[in-house]
Amino acid sequence: MRFFIYAILIIFMVLSLFPTFLMFFTAFVPEGDLFNRTIEKTITDFELPKAILLSKVRPVNTTINLIKEGENSFLRIDASKDFSGIAPSMGSSDINKVKFVELRLRNEESIRLRVGFKDIKDRVDYCIVRDIPESREWQNLRFEIKPSDLSLDTFHISQLRIETLGDGWVDIDDVKLVNRYPTFYNFVKVLRDDYFGRYLLNSAIVSTGSVVGNLFFCSMVAYAFARKNFRFKELLFSLILGTMMIPPQVTIIPTFILMKKLGFIDTYWALILPNLVTPFGIFLMRQYIEQLPVELDQAAFVDGATDFQIFRYIILPLSKPALSVLGINTFVLTWNDVFYPLILTTSREMRTVQIGLALYQKLNVFTWPSLMAASAIAGLPIILMFLIFEKRIISGILEGAIKS
Repeated sequence: MRFFIYAILIIFMVLSLFPTFLMFFTAFVPEGDLFNRTIEKTITDFELPKAILLSKVRPVNTTINLIKEGENSFLRIDASKDFSGIAPSMGSSDINKVKFVELRLRNEESIRLRVGFKDIKDRVDYCIVRDIPESREWQNLRFEIKPSDLSLDTFHISQLRIETLGDGWVDIDDVKLVNRYPTFYNFVKVLRDDYFGRYLLNSAIVSTGSVVGNLFFCSMVAYAFARKNFRFKELLFSLILGTMMIPPQVTIIPTFILMKKLGFIDTYWALILPNLVTPFGIFLMRQYIEQLPVELDQAAFVDGATDFQIFRYIILPLSKPALSVLGINTFVLTWNDVFYPLILTTSREMRTVQIGLALYQKLNVFTWPSLMAASAIAGLPIILMFLIFEKRIISGILEGAIKS
C-alpha cells in the first residue's frame, strides 16, 4: 500500500513539473520545438527545376551547369585561376547558432575550397579555406563555423558562398547548415533583443522595493494590532481584512488618478507604492506575532526598552519564518503582476518582465525556442527564490499552523 501511495505521488509530481521541464528543454533547441527539432537545414540540394534554382542560387564568376545522374541532380562548375562557385540565398538569417557547414563534393583535380558568408550590407568574409585533394568519388565534407570570428553582421546573413580555385570540374551537392544542439544562444538572443534585460531590471527593482516595504510596514502594523490595545482595534483590523475582498480592477482607476496627481505615472514609484503594504501581510504577521510570548516584551520594557526597540530587537528576529513567507509571497505576486504595470506605465523602458514577455511574443516572429527561453528567464528568479528560502518557508508554514 505504501508503495502504491508513493507511486501515485511521484506520478502527480512528474505531471505537475512536466510543463516546466518542457519549457526549459525547448529553450535549448536551435529551431523548431522539442518534438520537431531542426538540427540540420538544407540550403539547397539542386533537385529543383533550373528556373527556380537560379532564383535561389547565384553563380560566382562561373556558369551553373545542372547535371542529372540517375535520380540525383547536382551542380557542376569549372574551376579556374580565379575563385568561382555558388552563392545560395539565405534571406536574412541569423547564423550564430550554426556549428557546421556540410556538403557533398567530388573534383577532377586538386582544388582550394573556401567557404564564407555575405551579409545584407554586401560585406563578404571567408571563415574556411581548405586544400581538397582529387577525388572522383563523392565525399562528405564538414567545416566548423565560428560566427564570432566573422567581421560581418551575423544576425542578417544574405548568402552562403562556396568557391573553388584550381583546374577541372567540381561537383557540389546537398549543401546543409548544422545547428548547435543544445544551444544557449536563445537566451542570449532574448536578453539582447527588445529591452528584455531592462524588463528584468525593472521587475527586480519593483519586486525588491515591494518586498522591503511589506516586511517593514506590515510587520510594524501587525505588531501594533498584536501587542497594543486601542479603541476600534478589532473594527480597524476587520476593515483591513475586508479590503482583501476588493478586486484590484475596482481600485485601479483611483490608483491611476492618484499616481497621475503625484506625477508618478511611468515611474518606479507608481509600481512600488500600491504594493508597499498589503492586508494579507498584516494579517499573516499579526497571527504570528500573537503566538510569541508576551513575557519577552514585558521583560524588555522593564529593562528600559522602547516599543521600537522591542519591535526591532525581539519581535523581528523571532518572526523570521513568517517574514520569509511574506517576502517570497510578495516577491512572487509582484514579479508575476501584469495588471498594474500595464496600466501605470506608458513607455517600453518602464515595462516589467511579464509585460515584456507579452510584447516579445507580439513583436517578434513566433518561434518556440525563443519564447521558451524568454519564459525560462522570466520564471527563473521565482524558482531561485524558492530554492534559497525553501527551509524558512516550510518552517514558517508549520510554525504558523501550531497554536501555542
